[in-house]
Amino acid sequence: MHFLITGAGQIGTQLVRDLTDAGHTATVLRRSSTPVPAARTHSGDAADPALLRAAADGATAIFHCIHSSYDHRAWLRDLPHRETAVMDAAAARGIPVVFPESVYAFGEGARSLAETSAPAPASPLGQVRARLLAARAAHPARTLSVVAADLIGPTAEAQSSVFQLLVMDPAGRGRRAWVMGDPDAPRTFTYIPDLTRAMILAATNAEALAGSGDAVLTVPAAPALTQREMAADAARVKDRGSARVSRIPTWVLRTVGLGSPMVRELAAQSYLWARPSVLQAGVLAKRYGMEATPWQTVLEEWAQRGER
Repeated sequence: MHFLITGAGQIGTQLVRDLTDAGHTATVLRRSSTPVPAARTHSGDAADPALLRAAADGATAIFHCIHSSYDHRAWLRDLPHRETAVMDAAAARGIPVVFPESVYAFGEGARSLAETSAPAPASPLGQVRARLLAARAAHPARTLSVVAADLIGPTAEAQSSVFQLLVMDPAGRGRRAWVMGDPDAPRTFTYIPDLTRAMILAATNAEALAGSGDAVLTVPAAPALTQREMAADAARVKDRGSARVSRIPTWVLRTVGLGSPMVRELAAQSYLWARPSVLQAGVLAKRYGMEATPWQTVLEEWAQRGER
């Protein structure tokens, strides 16, 4: 089968790898003119209807993976109209659109998030995500939103992987890990190849999963870990002895956030880190038997990658 991927960041790049490894073909639509290995690459804006029509030629589904800087104002500026354009193109061709999604739209519901949880945003970023989910549900295109937790994995970008940036990488170097919120609260992590596998499974079973035209699905997850446990395991696998863990006070985030939009948004999201945040198993695990990659495998992959 052939698929269109919009965006070639940490998720889009992994999707290309997974699809081509499985014998499928892919077209990538991205702003950059840099070709994506193993994929046909179109350079341009996903808001351009003519370009979307050309890029989607022959596709059986679209994976919409573009993003913007970590600032709710940038999200409002960059995301809604592009999602609408992609859904319009998909509806015209009668093919589904699969979106990677975060827990942000669900606010405090992220403590124990199930596929039946209703959006209840508790931050500006969450409000944008809830708006996007509502627009997908109202659009005539068949849409599937695949909800992931904090991302870890071979294609993870530093600004998008808090666990790797602040916890695992420092602990693996024998340095102090800095955690947001409660270091002993259990948290689900999502391994990026698990997210992309879930997205492909959703795309190839779109009619069954989104019979009403829209579905929200959770990525199957390994058992939740605390940030302290993650730091200890990262130090252990790199033979660094005991991990040192300190908590970043919320007031520090708020102060630094006066000059940094990204840190300001992190401060507004502090509720997510103060308590447990756990994804519950959904249809992909229960009906289709998809299993998450075990933590030890994720940990060993991370350690090997750091040594290359």
